[in-house]
Amino acid sequence: MTFPVELSELKTIDQVIARARAVVESDAHLWASAGAGQGATTARNRVALDRLALVPRVMRDVTSIDLTSSFVGIPLALPVIPAPVGALSLYDPEDALAAARAAADMGTSAICSTLCESPWEEVAATSPGRHLFQLYVLGDRKWMDEVVARVEDAGFAALCVTVDSPVIGRRDRSIEDGFTWAVPAEGPPNLVKHGMDYSARPGFTWSELNWLCARTKLPVVLKGVMRPDDALEAIHSGVAAIYVSNHGGRALDHGISTIEVLGPIVDEVGGRAEVMVDGGFIRGADVTKALALGARAVGLGRLQCWGLAIGGSAGLARVLEILRDELLNVMANLGTSSVAGMTPDLVRWSFPTQS
Repeated sequence: MTFPVELSELKTIDQVIARARAVVESDAHLWASAGAGQGATTARNRVALDRLALVPRVMRDVTSIDLTSSFVGIPLALPVIPAPVGALSLYDPEDALAAARAAADMGTSAICSTLCESPWEEVAATSPGRHLFQLYVLGDRKWMDEVVARVEDAGFAALCVTVDSPVIGRRDRSIEDGFTWAVPAEGPPNLVKHGMDYSARPGFTWSELNWLCARTKLPVVLKGVMRPDDALEAIHSGVAAIYVSNHGGRALDHGISTIEVLGPIVDEVGGRAEVMVDGGFIRGADVTKALALGARAVGLGRLQCWGLAIGGSAGLARVLEILRDELLNVMANLGTSSVAGMTPDLVRWSFPTQS
């Protein structure tokens, strides 16, 4: 892509994050960056990624690096997917629509949040059959039936059901700051017709998932799985993919990191479902570690917000381009020439080097 000069000048993810910090209002920056409670889970996501070391092979032909992958039947030129974020409008007024455009431009997918303000149909139409729709359960089966029918008609490729936050996490920094994302009483524009009821979320159980998987013709991705036994139960319910996520550390404080549980979940799944992961991923090296442990794709949450904040759709596309360039470089130096060729022996748990 050709970027405006101010975006072309950004060469690293650190520069992107610094630019976003300078342009995003303090309340909105805090909203995205805050974790549940003291922020221990959010911090652990990062610490664990840093503890997982890369173990390179040498003397392999890395003349050409193939980054192509796929997720629930969607071809990906880049195994990085903008994750569902409900308040993207804080960072760009076109929220999920801008994210979907950026993802399509870079040959990947985006996951449209139930709570976005852009019309769901317009988000899907940026690249029919490419994007996923994230379903927050905000009503009974009749409510889900109506929403899923609309999602199917819109042309989304899959349904991503979020189950990692049955209740909204208490985020100390946000509580102290007093800032809340203002959702209209009747719901975001997409939900005015359907309505919304947060009290439905705690009651969404395996029986409800079984019903949903049987009701929809779309592949179902279950987002928020952090245990191998839950992954196995999800497969029995009929899901097509497991999305390993702890909600970016925003729901449960002192939770385990996603990268720590990714390998055991992939092993338990045993190829019966595809696996995706998010949780603190901001660099190409981070993505490489997840791919080595068996993930088909990696989701971007906070980094997506920062990309949209610095330049809307083009800003997020620039973030994805930087990640692509980093990934190409890391994989070459790691001695692997394709996403398909990534294997667990390329990573090893290690304590940080002492200074």
